Amino acid sequence: MWSRVAVSMGCWLALVVATAGCGVGYTVWKSEAKLDRLAVPMTKPQVLERIGHPDRVFRDDGRMVIWEYSLTARKQWLYELAYCPLSVWMGGCLFYPFTNMVSDQREALYHVVFIDNELCAWGQPMAIMQRRKACAAGVVSEDGLEPIVSGRGPIDARTIDRYRTMAVLPFDDAPEAPGTGSRIAGMVTTLLLDLDLQVVERAQVEDLLQEQALRLTHARDADALRVGQLVGAGAIVVGEVQQWERRQQERTSSVSLSLRIIDGETGQLLFGGQGHLTDPASDNPEYAARVIVNRILTLFGVQTGLLGSGYLGVLWRLQDEAGGRYYHVRAVRPGSPADKAGLQVGDRVTACNGLLLSQAQTEREASKLCRVEAGQVLRLDVSRDGRSLTVRPTADRRPGL
Repeated sequence: MWSRVAVSMGCWLALVVATAGCGVGYTVWKSEAKLDRLAVPMTKPQVLERIGHPDRVFRDDGRMVIWEYSLTARKQWLYELAYCPLSVWMGGCLFYPFTNMVSDQREALYHVVFIDNELCAWGQPMAIMQRRKACAAGVVSEDGLEPIVSGRGPIDARTIDRYRTMAVLPFDDAPEAPGTGSRIAGMVTTLLLDLDLQVVERAQVEDLLQEQALRLTHARDADALRVGQLVGAGAIVVGEVQQWERRQQERTSSVSLSLRIIDGETGQLLFGGQGHLTDPASDNPEYAARVIVNRILTLFGVQTGLLGSGYLGVLWRLQDEAGGRYYHVRAVRPGSPADKAGLQVGDRVTACNGLLLSQAQTEREASKLCRVEAGQVLRLDVSRDGRSLTVRPTADRRPGL
C-alpha cells in the first residue's frame, strides 16, 4: 500500500516539476494580467505589493519614474502547457523559454509610470506614449484627465425639493456627429438618478416629441416647457454638444458641451453648466464626455445639497436584511480616505456619526445621514465578520470642486 502511495506521489511530483520546467508556472507568475491589479491613485509601495519589483528602472529624473517589466501574454501558459510534451521529448523542458521559442511567443516590455511618486499610467511603451506626455504635462488628476468645467444658478438646497421630477430632453448634436446629443442625454439621466432625483423615462419623452412633432433647440424653450408640462416635470434639462472630435492619427479627442436646467412652469434658468476636455491619450470622445457630465452634475449636486463636498472613495449600496438597513461596501478605491482609514470590501456600515441607517426609509435619507463635507471626519460603525469596529475616514474634496 505504501509503495503505491509513494509511486502516486512520485508521479505527481514529476508532473509538477515537468510543467514548471516547461514554463507554465513561470508564465503565470509573469503574466501581463498582473497589471489588472493597478489603479489610480497608487503609491510605489502599493504597486510593488501588487505586481512585484520591476526588471529595471527605465527612467528616473526626480519627478517622472518609469519602471520596466518583461511580461508574457495573458494566455501564454496555455501555449507552454500544449507544447510541453514536445519539449520533454526534445529534452528542453528545463530551459525556459524553449517552448516559448517553439510557439513563437515572446515576452513583451511594459512600462509603469509615476509622477511625484504617484502612479499615473501603465502599458506597452508605444501604447501609452501620449499618456506619458499627459502625465508629464500634469493634466492627469486622481480620477484621470481633468476638464475645464463651470456651473452656477439660483437653485439651492432650500428650493431643490420643488424640482424632484425632471425631464431630460435630447441634446443638440455636435456638428458632423449625429447621435451625440442622445448619448449625452443618457449620461445626464443616469447621473440625475444617482442623485436620487426622479427622471421621466426617455421613451415617454421621445414618444411625446414625436406626437407633438417637436424638434427642440436652444432657441425654442417654449417647446421645452410644453413638453415638461405634459409629462409633469418640475424642471427640464436641455443642452447641446458643441464639439465631438476624434483625431485618430494623433490619438486625441476633444469634447465640449453645455446643459441648462430650467423651471418647467416659468422657464427660469435654475442651473447652467458647461465643460471642455481634450484627451491627449485616447481618440475615444466617450470617456471625455462622461468626465465632463460627471463634473457638471457634481457641481449641481453640491450646490443643491444632494451631495456633500467630501469624497471618501467608497462604493456602497443600501441593503435591507432582517429589518435592519446597512450600507454594503462593494468597492474601496486604493489610496482614498476610506482605504487609508481601513474600510474594506464586504464591510457592513450600520451607522454614520452615530445615526443608525435602520432609521432611513429611503436611499435619499440614508445618503443624508452619511453626507460629509471636505475635511470632516465621518465616523462609521462597521460590522466585519461578526465583529464590530469603528472606522473614521477624513474626507477629501470632491474632484472638480
